[in-house]
Amino acid sequence: MQPLRRRPVDFAVSAAIVVVVVVAAVLTWHSSSARRTTLIPATVTPTTLAYPADVPARLLHRWSAKSAATRSPQVTDAVVLTAHDGAVVAHDPRSGAVLWQYRRPLPICALLAAWYPTTPTALVAYRNPRGCGEVTAIDANRGVRRGTRSSDADATLDLQSDGGYVLGIGPTRLETWGSNLVRGVEYGRIDARVKPDMGRRDGRGCRLKSGMTAGDRVAVIEHCDGDPGFRLTVIGALLDKEEKIPSYGSTVITSGTAFAAPVVIAMSDTNIAVYDGGANSPEPIPPAVRVFNSDGAETGRYRVPGGAALPAGSVPVTADGLASVWTGHDTVVLDGLSMRPVFTATGTRGPGVAIGARMLIPDDAGYLVVDAATGQRTGHLAVARETHDAAQAIVPAALGDAVVEQRGDTLAVYGP
Repeated sequence: MQPLRRRPVDFAVSAAIVVVVVVAAVLTWHSSSARRTTLIPATVTPTTLAYPADVPARLLHRWSAKSAATRSPQVTDAVVLTAHDGAVVAHDPRSGAVLWQYRRPLPICALLAAWYPTTPTALVAYRNPRGCGEVTAIDANRGVRRGTRSSDADATLDLQSDGGYVLGIGPTRLETWGSNLVRGVEYGRIDARVKPDMGRRDGRGCRLKSGMTAGDRVAVIEHCDGDPGFRLTVIGALLDKEEKIPSYGSTVITSGTAFAAPVVIAMSDTNIAVYDGGANSPEPIPPAVRVFNSDGAETGRYRVPGGAALPAGSVPVTADGLASVWTGHDTVVLDGLSMRPVFTATGTRGPGVAIGARMLIPDDAGYLVVDAATGQRTGHLAVARETHDAAQAIVPAALGDAVVEQRGDTLAVYGP
């Protein structure tokens, strides 16, 4: 066989193809978000701060920053995290100085401080054309990338964790992840199913309203096709041996869906607390905290002050064995294990944060200081806030001797 003879035109065509491929690759890289991603790591290791044994003696303003992509303060035991305009920034709690920064040319959907103190991590979800599925894990202290994951997601996302699995939940689907970012379960709208039959409860045809995770379970309030009311569903956070989602219980808990859905406000390994404004009942029922066990069976109903729905900015807080939620004018404090209400503080602006034997609860002028066991007021710490909006929730967190609070898109830090 004679060797193949190539004509000059063949070489010209081959060269043109190579040029086209190289140009396409360069243009793709030039227009990609990866080219415009910047990560400036920390040059110093932040100091780990001991959890305070008591509330501060006074609260003076230290610094403020914008954080529109968070609803509550995201702190570890060493840094304060903010998320705004595509950038995640770690700040020194005392000075507000930037320790490290990560920026992408994409909107931030959510930021979560996770897995501290063992492996403090900043988890940030960005929105791309597939939804809020671009997730990056960054060492919260050093500003070093730990890993990434990408998946289908809704256009909005909430991230939360009890220190174990992370729950990412949107209006139509949810996922859980371990610290290695490997998915535990996906539930709800799933475009490409690994198995056609994933079990009786897989969230198909359901709209997810709220959810939480604790231990190895996830509690979800949803409304599914054909249901007369809102449903509480409890599933496993990890697939079972048959690679199916464990289903522990799923019950319709209201008789209608015309008004605001109940909200999961706290969860432990054994109990789930749900705020129910009562408006979806045929007869007027006062607002209540309804308690369910880890299989979704109701074990108690406790009347509390509040409206038909929680305020839009109301974010529950769990710390030091207590959970609390702001109902619009009052703060309801629950036992963090049994989920039963312990006391209610009136005339407040947000949930409380437990510090030792006392609790700080925000009000218009600062913070009420109350006994964490009884709710009895023992003092008040004045705070000079830059803005004042009585309808806006103030969500606090404790870090060392500082109190970090989120008001709308503003994060502020106060300390003695």
